[in-house]
Amino acid sequence: MGEAWREPARKRQRPKVLRAIRADITQYTIYHRTNTVPLMQRLPPEEIAILSIDIEALHESVEQLTGIYGRLGRLAELPQVFERLRVNIDDPRWQRKLTYHQAIVAHLLDDVAGAKRELVKLGLITAQEADLDVLQLHIDINGDTIPLVEKLRLYDRVLELTTSRTDRIQYAAAKGVELTLAGDTAGAIAVCDEALNAARESEEERPFGPDTQLWFCKLLEVAGIAKHHRAYFDDASERLRALVEQTDYWTPAGLGHVNRCLGDVLRLAGQWEEGAAAYSAGYDLDGNPACRIFEASCRLMQRRAKDALEIIESVDFETLEVPERADYAIAYAAIAIALRDGARLDGAAAKLKAISPVRQYFAHENVRYQLAIERARSAISAGTPVPKSSRLLDWISSMSRWFMVQPNIAGIGLNLNNMVDDAIASRRGKRPTDEEGSQ
Repeated sequence: MGEAWREPARKRQRPKVLRAIRADITQYTIYHRTNTVPLMQRLPPEEIAILSIDIEALHESVEQLTGIYGRLGRLAELPQVFERLRVNIDDPRWQRKLTYHQAIVAHLLDDVAGAKRELVKLGLITAQEADLDVLQLHIDINGDTIPLVEKLRLYDRVLELTTSRTDRIQYAAAKGVELTLAGDTAGAIAVCDEALNAARESEEERPFGPDTQLWFCKLLEVAGIAKHHRAYFDDASERLRALVEQTDYWTPAGLGHVNRCLGDVLRLAGQWEEGAAAYSAGYDLDGNPACRIFEASCRLMQRRAKDALEIIESVDFETLEVPERADYAIAYAAIAIALRDGARLDGAAAKLKAISPVRQYFAHENVRYQLAIERARSAISAGTPVPKSSRLLDWISSMSRWFMVQPNIAGIGLNLNNMVDDAIASRRGKRPTDEEGSQ
């Protein structure tokens, strides 16, 4: 069992894969009913070890089922399939697993409200939750609304429960981001150092797979921001360049994201040309407009403001999510200042004022940027140099985007979504001469 689908999967014979996985679920259900159910009639659930095994085995098969339905473009059929599977095991833990899968499918179909409705059925999810999958999905879907203290507790609970080194690296990086945003740089450094040391020891014993390597690069990025040290960005960029070459592993969206991660660390290291090229490659693969925004930012730092304007104006602002809208407005303002374009600067100011960031940290930052734009607008109107303190170029070399890998659904590939809106760090290195020339 669990092997028959692998050969047709290798040959991309997806209907055969689906039949094989269905057969596995049917066969295992028969085993459960002939071997475990008689025990369930005589013993309490906590005394039946095989019952827990049955639940986890069928849970894994349902993950595989989700994967192949996704490959076949039939995810919308799964909710009814899951409801039919509820009778396979008579145990509350199995019902919770299926509700979790309902939430996953809604999530994959971009039905955020539906995913949240399914999670609500599981009751209040706290740091005492014992189901690792539920914890991770709760953080993924509801992360923006979870208070910081509770979120850190949830991260610690994941780190306590997981046996996956990918999870350990991922949630250590996420915890480092949260502490950085909260201003606890010492805490972020401590978390990163501990995680990096453990990860490097693990890598010496067994090389990282691509997904673990990707998260290790994100951990390096967090450490580089917290410590203001370029060596971490250089290490990450070397590893990410190798990941970009592993085209057979990634879905197009995954490969596009790897290129964007590469662009991020190159931008943070001040490597504007290489960063712009990585963002451009990422955009070509998955069409993520954020890549265009940061590509434009890199071009601005190269004193190519007109090229930057052409790139950013190719992005449809109305289609952006809130975090990307903030990125766009700030980058657009910086470009307008470099070009001394009052009309475009007015447009950037209006866009920024219309944004209400979820996080208090970025609400404060938005006010600061709006004040900087007002000073720049006054200077441009008066025909005087833009005050140095009004420059927005610090944003370009210090802001970064953070991502979290969704629960790794077998056969779907790495599905990426925003984990944290943005993180900010102090500038590293010297400000380019472009700033003096544009004042």
